[in-house]
Amino acid sequence: MTRPSRKGADRLVNVLFLCTFNASRSIMAEAILNHLGQGRFRAHSAGDQAVGQIHPLTFDVLARHGVPAIGLQSKSWGRFFGLAAPQMDFLIIVCDDSYEDMSWPSEGPLIKAYWATPNPTEASKDDAAMSSAFESVYASLEKRIRAFIALPLHEMTATERCRAVNQIGEI
Repeated sequence: MTRPSRKGADRLVNVLFLCTFNASRSIMAEAILNHLGQGRFRAHSAGDQAVGQIHPLTFDVLARHGVPAIGLQSKSWGRFFGLAAPQMDFLIIVCDDSYEDMSWPSEGPLIKAYWATPNPTEASKDDAAMSSAFESVYASLEKRIRAFIALPLHEMTATERCRAVNQIGEI
């Protein structure tokens, strides 16, 4: 069974952010895109080894920036496989260390991108340094997501979208 085609500038763009543990970076990216995307995007996040808990500093940094955290949860990427799962338009890996290990069994026209983002939980055991690392990761993801939502996605070819979204990872 194939899924119905969704075309047009008014179509919601589904984005899945992946990171190994789905505890901070991918969760932040999901929340930021849902917040800044103004209803044009539906962001999700997951991990191939999801820990089932969100790091508390993730909630802290989102709150400092006024980004809602309601409904966020650490989850396995398995819930995004198969016909019952939402069809993703973009798969963006935000880990900086395990990109090569993540292979996605894609169905349909999926654009994959890699936005290497340091793990803020590895910054230090010092509270101030770790808080600073979370703030830095937030700033990096917000900058990339603002660039992403500014793209004229519905006017671009698949090749142009792929190139543009991967270039954003270099910001």
